[in-house]
Amino acid sequence: MGERRVNLKVDLAGIELRTPLLLTEGPLSGNVASIRRAAEHRLGAIITKGQRPEPAVSLTPYIAQTRERSLINADWSDMGYAAWLQAIRTLKADLPVPLIASVAKNYVSPQVAADQAEALSEAGVDGITLCDYNVPALIEAVRLTRPRVKCPLIAKLIPFIPNLEEVLNDLVAAGIDGIAAMDSVGPVMEIDIETGLSTMGSPDGEGYLSGRAIRPITVRYIYEISRHVDVPVIAVGGVTDYASAIEMMMVGATAVGMCTAPLLHGLNVFDEVADGMERWLADHGIADVNEIRGLTHRRQAQRLITSDKRAVVALERCTRCDRCVQSCFKAAPEMTDDGLVIHIERCVGCGLCVSICPADALCLD
Repeated sequence: MGERRVNLKVDLAGIELRTPLLLTEGPLSGNVASIRRAAEHRLGAIITKGQRPEPAVSLTPYIAQTRERSLINADWSDMGYAAWLQAIRTLKADLPVPLIASVAKNYVSPQVAADQAEALSEAGVDGITLCDYNVPALIEAVRLTRPRVKCPLIAKLIPFIPNLEEVLNDLVAAGIDGIAAMDSVGPVMEIDIETGLSTMGSPDGEGYLSGRAIRPITVRYIYEISRHVDVPVIAVGGVTDYASAIEMMMVGATAVGMCTAPLLHGLNVFDEVADGMERWLADHGIADVNEIRGLTHRRQAQRLITSDKRAVVALERCTRCDRCVQSCFKAAPEMTDDGLVIHIERCVGCGLCVSICPADALCLD
């Protein structure tokens, strides 16, 4: 039998990506050399580090792995807008993947952001993202920028916007072509208990959290965003492997961004994730990655909502590890000489045992 071919190409608001994976704003896309290194891997596009109006240097230390294997950072460093214009002209001469410029809108007025975006568009970028913690200012920046640039315009959203549907509708009305979500979560803090000091060198010790710890937040955010708008969505936050990339596309993402995972594990993570996505899709008989986009919306609409399910064990799979027995707050599982027994009269169907079973020996039925 011949090799099963899988299509990973996606269309991001008119930008063709060879894979749905993006290197998003951060240290790995902060200069020409870093961007060129990243482009050697299986990613579809690169988003530059957020471009500030003037060069900036972060107080050290400003990036650290947390105890939960996520990332906390207080990285404000940048080479400045003028240097970025020259860098983009240099990169566009031979970069093999699309380059999207990120304007750090929170450091400039909407009018200045529009001025910068126009110059970046003329320099040849394939798209522009705007990010601002001030949502009304972000909407205004989109409105001013839209008639001045020909390339796709993307808004990157902060977490936990309370009036999300209204904001999304306003962004679409202002002329946005796509949504990226989400920015890091914070401010947060982690302490080195040997010194009593914050792990960040910022004056107040605060930073922002990214990586696997925020994945479930991002999943819900993308699910909600894609319910309200019909524009491409880039999922950013918590993607570390092929499963989390597929998960983001199932809840509605067109493309998936990574920053923390390649920082912690190297740029080869893009190759590993792309290869893993191809294998998973082929194993499930799916020829095109675009087929899974929005699958969760369709499946959730058909799901039977019930409180009647209880735990069931497949004894032939059970390894007698005892994890379910230790974790059950209702004492429903019991390990006997004959194997695991579920006392149905105690079980409330919470699902915890199913989620922690290493042998996939439990289910709810």
